[in-house]
Amino acid sequence: MRYYTSVNRYLQQRFGCKVYKVALSGGFTCPNRDGTLDSRGCIFCSQGGSGDFAGNPAQSITEQLRRGKAALAGKIKNGKYIAYFQSYTGTYAPVERLRALYTEALADPQVVALSVATRPDCLPPQVLDLLAKLNRQKPVFVELGLQTIHRNSAAYIRRGYPLSVFDQAMANLT
Repeated sequence: MRYYTSVNRYLQQRFGCKVYKVALSGGFTCPNRDGTLDSRGCIFCSQGGSGDFAGNPAQSITEQLRRGKAALAGKIKNGKYIAYFQSYTGTYAPVERLRALYTEALADPQVVALSVATRPDCLPPQVLDLLAKLNRQKPVFVELGLQTIHRNSAAYIRRGYPLSVFDQAMANLT
């Protein structure tokens, strides 16, 4: 008996088959690395912005998707995918650049959804509007980094924003 619906099960029910994430790189950085907030980054984030399995940012999104799907070819035939902008902060760029990257990913007929990992302090109104518009085309999942609700722990890991910013981002997304 299942007491909850896993993401995997939800996706299978929604799309009729197993869905795989393809980690893409939009060539982003992070305000906690570029000097806006700090230059050291959070202590849990790798040198690759925790996107060590993401595509090569020197390649187009279309090429990254092609390579990512090819890497999964042994697991999935004629499958469906989620375009996953994981590394660094997936909304930390001008909105027109984000629009170009996200729409290129969503143009792939095998891509059934968009997933964006980001910081709650990197969701200005114009980015929220873009995500809402794209969500009307295909589902958009936003992965917000919280890590802890405790102020001292947040300072220790150098997160760079208070809990209230996360709360506001959640309210803005719902």
